[in-house]
Amino acid sequence: MKRKKKFLNYPLINLIFLLLALPIVTLAGGQNPQLRALLPEIAGWQFMEQPQTYSPETLFEYINGASEAYLGYNFKELIVADYQKIGTETTITLEIYDMGQPIQAFGIFSLERYPENPAIDIGIAGYLEGEVLNFVSGRYYIKLLCYNGDHQTPDYLKMFAQGVEARIEEKAGLPEIFKLFPDQGKVKNSEKFIMKNFMGFDFLSNGYVVSYRGDQGEFDGLIIDCGSEAEAKLRLQKILEFYGGGQSPLVKEGSKYHQKNPYGQHLILAQNRGYIYGFHRISDELLPLALKLFEELEQNLRSKK
Repeated sequence: MKRKKKFLNYPLINLIFLLLALPIVTLAGGQNPQLRALLPEIAGWQFMEQPQTYSPETLFEYINGASEAYLGYNFKELIVADYQKIGTETTITLEIYDMGQPIQAFGIFSLERYPENPAIDIGIAGYLEGEVLNFVSGRYYIKLLCYNGDHQTPDYLKMFAQGVEARIEEKAGLPEIFKLFPDQGKVKNSEKFIMKNFMGFDFLSNGYVVSYRGDQGEFDGLIIDCGSEAEAKLRLQKILEFYGGGQSPLVKEGSKYHQKNPYGQHLILAQNRGYIYGFHRISDELLPLALKLFEELEQNLRSKK
């Protein structure tokens, strides 16, 4: 597979001279040394050009059309390095996104991951599929793309991924809140973190989502961390008011509110301490399973210290 460059390359002869004349560590003039230090030095591989960095103001120059999603997770800085295996046409493009916080790095990763992507055991979570290896570790979202690697592509990708991971000092695990979701019917690797505009509401943020699957389809479980009990009550009331004037209000049923929308899908919501939680996009056939899972999720939240 021939690669398509996004930027104008240095002339090859000047590039080779630059790589031979300078130590690899001197190529990062003016760059964030902490981010630059995450670029691995792999024997037999060399930079094709000086690594490039992008700020929130310039990110669109590299991923025009997708930059808004990253900025929505408080993107801080990106460094991009192109490597070539000496004497071959095999190349690796390495992108390291500094998202500021581990939860924000996981959030943008989860937005781009599909549950069916083959998982790989590296960092908080990751997957390797074809010529792509993406993973999240600490506050960084790392993306790797291999060109012309043939059957060795997976090995090359893993080698670079492990090289980056070894340089990240501050690790993190999957957010603990995901452990509150019941296991029955949970779709593996479906966890998502939605930082802003959760469920389409500008007043809802910090939403945690897990997908569930039954014989008749899928639906989602959700927990919204509102920060305090008072704020959770206020935001739940805003949701109730939004639906209250329409044909599908949320009706109180014991400790929960229940809605069936005009499309035949059910929404179940409740509030406990600083959390709003429940399930949505539920079909009639899956409602019994969702109600059972709701009771378990409710109990897990009440037991949470």
